[in-house]
Amino acid sequence: MSIIPSNTTWVTEEVCYAFPPRVRSGGIFINQGPSPLENLLSASVTLLNVQVLLILCLSNALHFVFRYLGVVPFVTQCLAGVILGPTLLGRWDYYKKVFFPHASQDSLGALAMTGYSFFMFMTGVKTDVGMLIRSGRKTMVLGIASVLVPYFIGLAFQASRLLSRPGLMERMEIIGFTALQAMTTFPVVSHLLVELKLTNSELGRLALSSSLVSGLVAACLELSAILTTEKHGPLQATLTVLLVLFAALVLRPAMLWVIKQTPQGKKLHSSCVPIIVAIALLYQIGFDALKQSQALGPFILGLAVPAGPPLGSAVIETLEVVTNSILFPVFVATCAMRGDIYTMITTGFNNKRYYFQAILASFVVKFLACLLLSVPWMPRSDSAVLALIMCSKGIYELSVFAVQRDTQAIAEPLFSLCLAYIVLNSTVIPIIVKHLYDPSRKYAGYQARNMFSLRPNSELKVLACIHKPHHVGYMINLLDVMCPTEENPVGVYALHLIELVGRATPMLISHQKQKAVSDNCSIEVILAFNQYERRAYGVASVNTFTSISQTKFMHDDICTLALDKSTVLLLTPFHITWGLDGSVEAEDNTMRALNSRVLERAPCSVGIYFNRGNVRVNDGGAARSSDASSSSAAALSSAYSVCVIYLGGRDDHEALCLGARMARDTSLELTILHLVSREDANVTNNNRANRLSHERMIDQVVLKEAMQKVANSPNVRYSEKVVEDGPQTATAVRAVAGNYDLFVVGRRDGVDSPQTAGLAEWSEFPELGVIGDLLASKDLETKASVLVVQQQKQFK
Repeated sequence: MSIIPSNTTWVTEEVCYAFPPRVRSGGIFINQGPSPLENLLSASVTLLNVQVLLILCLSNALHFVFRYLGVVPFVTQCLAGVILGPTLLGRWDYYKKVFFPHASQDSLGALAMTGYSFFMFMTGVKTDVGMLIRSGRKTMVLGIASVLVPYFIGLAFQASRLLSRPGLMERMEIIGFTALQAMTTFPVVSHLLVELKLTNSELGRLALSSSLVSGLVAACLELSAILTTEKHGPLQATLTVLLVLFAALVLRPAMLWVIKQTPQGKKLHSSCVPIIVAIALLYQIGFDALKQSQALGPFILGLAVPAGPPLGSAVIETLEVVTNSILFPVFVATCAMRGDIYTMITTGFNNKRYYFQAILASFVVKFLACLLLSVPWMPRSDSAVLALIMCSKGIYELSVFAVQRDTQAIAEPLFSLCLAYIVLNSTVIPIIVKHLYDPSRKYAGYQARNMFSLRPNSELKVLACIHKPHHVGYMINLLDVMCPTEENPVGVYALHLIELVGRATPMLISHQKQKAVSDNCSIEVILAFNQYERRAYGVASVNTFTSISQTKFMHDDICTLALDKSTVLLLTPFHITWGLDGSVEAEDNTMRALNSRVLERAPCSVGIYFNRGNVRVNDGGAARSSDASSSSAAALSSAYSVCVIYLGGRDDHEALCLGARMARDTSLELTILHLVSREDANVTNNNRANRLSHERMIDQVVLKEAMQKVANSPNVRYSEKVVEDGPQTATAVRAVAGNYDLFVVGRRDGVDSPQTAGLAEWSEFPELGVIGDLLASKDLETKASVLVVQQQKQFK
């Protein structure tokens, strides 16, 4: 492709190189050069280290300054290149001669290109190619139209300009420039969504899928251009396709075979990752030989690498730190150093207005195409955000323009104009997206989804989160304690949460529609819940899901599924694991942080459950009739005992309603322990209604209604205890801690009362509330499990 103005002048310079090249300097104390600094930097290795150090220090310093404005690291890396290049510091001859001489460009450029190839390789490894197969009709239409509509309209626009100004551009110049402006590339969109922390949002998933489709369309357009324009086009295209097929049909099965030979949970042989990296470098050479982008070869190979553990994650762990922290910033900065924005602004170049209009027209057409296609099935603000993401430009476009500038396919002023556009695009779009789209707001619901508002004889929909295999057993036990019956069934949505490693695309898999993931990480969870559903036939239904995502984004999948399925209660395990003897076995602070985010954003009530190993022995979830009063006295003598500690407040109302539902199973003994403050206890029954506050009146009404529901249940006992302050409450809780198998308490976050005065200051686990924290104490001598309930917080 050639987009060179007719009056462009190329300057040829004579550069002297010293052979053999000096790898080491003589030091700053030997006078072998004009100055000690120049003597030191005359060594190629030292100079390369200094150049990398300048780029990294400046880009990180700029990011530290501009990150509060919402500027992504890619932009600050570009700005570092602009500052170090001819736009600013590069105009100083001494600086250019000492720090970035002509002789050093080859070594710095080779290092930067290697970093870009590794970046594209890792992007391919992280990409879920299955998204193309699973993409719905809307995603396919959006992905295809986002490329073809601006492409053909852009061609028409430029053709109309040529009619008025013949000879402005040649045919292939028009096609190449228009195609580059029209395409949406997966690496750019994926990188942007990671920076914005939107990869797990519904809109982020749609953008990723659409960009993958549009990238495939752009690749087809590029192949067609090669076939029609290159002298050896058919041979080039054929060999390119053969390399792609070799990766898909030979290398990928070979890698899958290696994974199959590796025992589950074990690491791969130490030679596997180096061999794959070596093949990636061979693909880089092969695609370069076929006049394709050097980085396209590693990207194609990366797509063939099975994502996730053990192979994909091993590759990512090996390359990620060095590539993302050092090599990638160096590549971005060296690309930006090629531009001279100062000269472009001050002197300009022919047809600058035309190119500016072409870039602007392409952006507007692409934005409107994506916006109009998505408005019918998305809110307008979300459609605008999606359209902006699909219009984003980044590393891929910058690399293509840099290569074209180096090969004299475009003039330097035009490259500077494109660089300025990419920096502006990458700066403005993330800021606007952050302003328009808040992924947490979609979790708010219009309806009450909690136990307190659940209608009688309606299905209780529960989302049960599973992090580790040992969570399955006691989570199923807790579900059975909720007493599913034919009149009051339980709908269970089991969500297995797996950390995303070695994959760019998060996945939410429904196992009613798809098989388990390839490495069978979820198979044990699926089989266990399927067995529970068979045992509880007629009273419980189960749907299993697997979420593969980064832990800091897992709450998005949890809350989205809870919202989509209209669940009433979301159950998640506590981050501490107890052994059978009641001692603490392990703590997971990542899970703790996840639970805190779920508590803040959940669209329904939340229950944090921790089990101390006291598992109920029951019928395994066998179907129950609504008349459970036929339980024998022998059954009651060994009943599973539950205690609801009630103080008052919305969360305690939720715990009380849940306990009342459990009491329908008469093989279970329920105790309602009401802790009353001394002030309320001194109020006589005659003037109680006048003296109690509105909140206390509601607490009394809720308690009265709950007791009426279980009035005829012989397995329910009510106990009232007067306490004056927090220490007395702690004493009361410790006194009964060993008498029950399960405690159900409200979180009562932010609720002050005389009964808990002074306890919050000593709380170790704020996510459990003060009462839950007392029961979770490591010093408490009990084997009782605890369920801490928080009533629904999110409302629109």
